[in-house]
Amino acid sequence: MSARFVFVTDSHHYPDAPRDFAAPKMLTKSQEILDAMVPAINAASPDFVVHGGDLLCGGGSFELTLEKYVRAIDEVGDALDGLRAPTYIVPGNHDCESGTGSFARFAARFDIPDTLDVFDVGPRLRLATVNIYQCDPLTEGQGIWTEELDRKLRAAATDASNDDCALVLALHSWILPLAGEEGSSTVITHAERLRETVATHPAIVIVLTGHRHRNRVALLHGCLLLDTACIIGYPMGFRDITLHEDGTIHIAFIVLGLPELIQASYDRSSKAENERWAGEPGDRNAEIHSLRLQNLWDRGTATNG
Repeated sequence: MSARFVFVTDSHHYPDAPRDFAAPKMLTKSQEILDAMVPAINAASPDFVVHGGDLLCGGGSFELTLEKYVRAIDEVGDALDGLRAPTYIVPGNHDCESGTGSFARFAARFDIPDTLDVFDVGPRLRLATVNIYQCDPLTEGQGIWTEELDRKLRAAATDASNDDCALVLALHSWILPLAGEEGSSTVITHAERLRETVATHPAIVIVLTGHRHRNRVALLHGCLLLDTACIIGYPMGFRDITLHEDGTIHIAFIVLGLPELIQASYDRSSKAENERWAGEPGDRNAEIHSLRLQNLWDRGTATNG
């Protein structure tokens, strides 16, 4: 038994962008990146796809007009319709309308959770997608881990454990700061509440996040954290993740076949900055043995055997 899926995040489509804005983003080439992203994901033949949010350039920072916001929704929606595998989306802070912070038009095209939704995505594998913007995304761009979300995740993790299922959690913002970082602006608000739930619920096997446009692979109480770089700029790729029956999780970072555009994005930052975006080699490609996954799937095999 195995499961294979793709995690892609921060594609930031901006129709006819006037400039690229902050590095490493290449917003003036967002349609080209979108056009390359879909066939590259299809070529990986995943069982399902997860997008970690910021499909658009709404919200603050990008001066996106309502007309272009609506156009961006249509263009991204048409592109994602080309994905051959079931696709699940969590909203990011830039998926709302500029000025109002509303997700209504975005939610009318994309099936996003109101709070937390759970899907059966494979044999003894579930996906929990989360909307962390039960707040104003224009002022709380990192989102908030509310008590309601925590209750729902605890219930989903308990149900998964009772059914010998592994649970993958997808949300937009990081839950664990980098070593030495202080303050709440780098992670979701009330991240400590979420980290405690992850620690005490071993059915949560993986947490998928984007938002900060950099790759990191970390372990938190045996749960694998896959913080993932943007696809709109260097290193310009997505994660190809395979879960194996023995508890091994194989992670590969797949770069789009756009070498000139990747180089142009690279040239916008210093060497040190680019190394942060890309992460260490083990933040891109890794093989991790997950005792959480092994214990769940071993238990299910024994029960069903």
